[in-house]
Amino acid sequence: MFSNFVNALQTPLFNILFLVAIAWSIAIILERIRIPLIIGELMAGIVIGPAVLNIIKPSSEIDLLASLGMFFLMFYAGLENSPRHLRKTLKQSLWIGLSGLVLPFGLGVAVVLAFGGNPFQAVLIGTAISGTSMVTKTRILSDLKLIKSQLGYNMMGAAIFDNILIFLTISILIKIASNHGFHFVDALLTGIDALAFFAVTLAIGYLIFPKFSKYFSTRQGKGFTFALLMGFLFAILAESIRLPFILGAYLAGLFVREEIMSASLFQKMRDRFLAIAHGFLGPIFIMSIAFKIDFSVLAKDFWLIGSLFLAAFMGKLAGVYFGARFSGSSNKEATIMGLAMNGRGEIELIIAFIGLQLGIINAEQLSVLIIAAFLCTLLAPILLNFVLHGVKLKQLAKI
Repeated sequence: MFSNFVNALQTPLFNILFLVAIAWSIAIILERIRIPLIIGELMAGIVIGPAVLNIIKPSSEIDLLASLGMFFLMFYAGLENSPRHLRKTLKQSLWIGLSGLVLPFGLGVAVVLAFGGNPFQAVLIGTAISGTSMVTKTRILSDLKLIKSQLGYNMMGAAIFDNILIFLTISILIKIASNHGFHFVDALLTGIDALAFFAVTLAIGYLIFPKFSKYFSTRQGKGFTFALLMGFLFAILAESIRLPFILGAYLAGLFVREEIMSASLFQKMRDRFLAIAHGFLGPIFIMSIAFKIDFSVLAKDFWLIGSLFLAAFMGKLAGVYFGARFSGSSNKEATIMGLAMNGRGEIELIIAFIGLQLGIINAEQLSVLIIAAFLCTLLAPILLNFVLHGVKLKQLAKI
């Protein structure tokens, strides 16, 4: 009997159970001390994975669940955004998003090239550090009760704009890597494919989704199933034209909105996706990425990590600050947005994971990128709490 129990502990099912239990425990602890969950999940993956204790090892089952985790994280990120509200802050969001993207991207590319990386690696890493985590930022804004404020919509709109450009860049990079070289025609066709995909999904979201609202108006779970089917359909459409499937998942989530169902049903559906994305599959994805970290890079690539961290953090802070000031925000608001948008997370990790799968970056560069993201995500809420000390949040919450 004891031997059977020992054998059971070595099964994939136990590994998954153990990961979920760790994620649940971390959520309980970190919720009380207001530390972003992604920090705890990365640390847990490092400790229980091959880097330290080697309790859980990578497996095909964990990889499958991690891919589903990427899907649900991006679907939920889309679910958290309302196109109707985002249109109100379009001008400010475009300025903030563009300036907050260009500066860290340029600095990241320069850093990688200066340390001997090739152009493909420089573009991928520069793109990764330019992003901002919608999930981490949503959590920060929710904690501060700013999620539905002018400030909040500026940041969420800027993040959407950032991520669309990032997905487009990664899509072109994927096609270039697949063809083993840069071809202008291929890059142009990929851009056209991406624009066509956006046009099709926007048409479906605004014209077809509302006509199927009756499928969202049931309390028997059919609305959730229909939304899930649309998410997978959009993901497959994206994959069919060599765009990242996570882009389709995000856009599908964006169009499952409160306007086509009652507020109570929308909240129930949102809670279901939240539980799956952040209570089950999302943490497995985050921890599975941590399994690939090699801490020997801390000694070997110390200056690269430091330089990349500064490029990511200061580039995003300065870029967002100047974009916000140019669009009419106050000095305090611009500083808050610059710090809040420094929260890295699922986007950077997903790009890093795609880059590793395609062979654009190696395991060592993956570790460097994750450690830099970890430092940004850890430092952002600490500085944000310091800056927000004494700020009248009720004034910021007006929209």
